[in-house]
Amino acid sequence: MYHVLHVLRHGSTLAKREGFVVCKGADGVEQSLPFADIRAVVIAARGVTISSNFLGAILEGDGIVLHCNERYQPCGVSAPLARIVDRNACLAQAARPGKLNARIWNAMLRRKIENQIIVLKRLGISSPRLEQALARGPLHEGNCARTYWRLFFPRLGSNAFRARSSETNCGINHRLNYGYAVLSALCHRSLLAHGLSPLFGVQHTTRYRTHPLVYDVMEPFRQFVDRMLAECPVRPGAEGMKEWCKHVGAALRECRVHHPRYAIKLMDAIDATCKSLADCYAARSVSPLWLPAMA
Repeated sequence: MYHVLHVLRHGSTLAKREGFVVCKGADGVEQSLPFADIRAVVIAARGVTISSNFLGAILEGDGIVLHCNERYQPCGVSAPLARIVDRNACLAQAARPGKLNARIWNAMLRRKIENQIIVLKRLGISSPRLEQALARGPLHEGNCARTYWRLFFPRLGSNAFRARSSETNCGINHRLNYGYAVLSALCHRSLLAHGLSPLFGVQHTTRYRTHPLVYDVMEPFRQFVDRMLAECPVRPGAEGMKEWCKHVGAALRECRVHHPRYAIKLMDAIDATCKSLADCYAARSVSPLWLPAMA
């Protein structure tokens, strides 16, 4: 399983035909892909029709379907049933161990900032404030984020903060939204597959219609999307967005992350992180935690 299916054509129909998912556009053109190859489906188009056979087959294969609004932000998810893989891990997570969660979050935040520094270095930008934050501690996520975005966005030709909200920068904003949406779907799927509840976060607070553990696990992975954006020229309009979606899908398959024993695909690194997080709860220790380091 290594494909993320991006549905961008308005009025498309998704159905199952034997061992294939078939996407039929409003123009009658069909495209197909083996069900066994699909890890996630991201629907970012209006008027998409989904057959029950299609949805059932995706969920039975431990895939996930993410529904996005017109700004390419997640608005809903169709996910497999939750499961218990390791009873000890499930009970420990549900107990909300404060000290263990604090150690896990500190490791996640540290790796996130380390990855931010590497992204900036690849853009030819030095970041002494972020380096000092790592060296001195304790880490302050908000201050580090402001420093990072102030340095990152101008290199893309955008204002550091308006790029997150201004309509004049919706090209960059929408691309980040979409990249993070794909990440959230893959993290959500992997957490369920390894028996963890997305509702109990390490740091993010449980709120109405949120999955805090998904946001926590995403943190050290977000910089990979930032790097994809820096490496992919931004063209306005629908065609530019389609190119970006293809770029994200290819990068998830082709980008390699160093693991203690081997190099793995970025997509598989999400599984490795979620598995290690479940092991942390089962062992009640932060030692098993593995987080992706950007090369």
